[in-house]
Amino acid sequence: MTIPIEYHIEVYEESFLNDPVWSTQASSPFPTLTVGDLFNHRALSAAWYAVPKQGQSFRVSKVEHIFWEIEGNHIGHKLMVALEISDASR
Repeated sequence: MTIPIEYHIEVYEESFLNDPVWSTQASSPFPTLTVGDLFNHRALSAAWYAVPKQGQSFRVSKVEHIFWEIEGNHIGHKLMVALEISDASR
């Protein structure tokens, strides 16, 4: 028996100890994100603590996945992504 999956993403600045600056839910999986990937924040309506300056960018610094059962009839998958500001040339 296949059960549905509910997909979530939460984006954090610097640490998962902070509140997420942006989050959303979807019916299909989010693309794979890897430590070191550039993360373009400009199209997101988010409450950024600090934004990259010219010559800098957000990079993925940590990725975690959380899975849980929701009401016994479907699964939740949360992708948690922490970002750090770094030089764009790095």
